[in-house]
This record gives sequence, C-alpha cells and structure tokens, in this order.
Amino acid sequence: MHEEIGREVGRFLRLSERLFATLKWNEAGRGLERPAYLLLSRIAVDGPFRLSALAADVSLDLSTVSRQVAALETAGLIGRYPDPHDRRASLVEVTELGREVFAENRAQWLATWEELLADWTPEQREEFAALFARLNESIAQRLPKERDAR
Repeated sequence: MHEEIGREVGRFLRLSERLFATLKWNEAGRGLERPAYLLLSRIAVDGPFRLSALAADVSLDLSTVSRQVAALETAGLIGRYPDPHDRRASLVEVTELGREVFAENRAQWLATWEELLADWTPEQREEFAALFARLNESIAQRLPKERDAR
C-alpha cells in the first residue's frame, strides 16, 4: 500500500506541474509563470521574507530565488525594505499591484481545482481535504525546524 501511495504522490506532483503549465494564464491579463507564482504566493500569504528564508521555505537555491525576486521587483509586484531587526539585511514584501496580480492568478488556479473536483460529492471533497491536510502535517512534522528569518 505504501508503494502505491508513493507512486500516486509522485504522479500527482508531475501531473500538477503539467496542469499548471497548460493553464491559459495570459487570458487573465497578468498571468504568472509557475516560479513567479510560487514566490509571489509565499510572499503574499506569509511575508515579508528575507531572501534566505524565502529560499529555504520553497527549497530553492538562493541565487535562483534572487533572480526571480528581482524580476518580480522589476514588475512592481514586490518591494524591498530594510529589515528593522538587522539594517544590513532587507525584506521582500508584496506591493498592492502584487496583491492584485496574486489574487487574479490564485482565482484562476482555484477555479481549475473547482472544475477538477466538480463531479465529487461535498463529502468526498471534505474527506480529501482533511486527508491531504493530514498528510501535509505529517510531512511538516518530519522536516527539521528552521530558524524563522522573516
């Protein structure tokens, strides 16, 4: 049974990446590619972040995150501000434009999930959400605790 679950989790990860890539983001007017959406969503939901903490949070190399954040900053979706606890460091925080763009992209992503689960009963959706949350919590508890650098 564990082998089947592992295989399905891997399949889910691959298919969800492919699904995200097929969405018609530009039809929304201000669509984001997956890496930009990932970072903007983390900053919008749980920011502000130091770049090092953001990189650790999304399990990406700091140089990769730095390049993506620079592009988001150039687009006016995030801004950098001095860290009040350490003036040598900076924090990245979502701008008002960034909040709007994130909300548009998130709405499209959630609409896709609503469509995918349309033929599930409310009880099935509720059970799946509870089990998926339980799996995520089990994964989170297994991970090493990191110092919060936000």
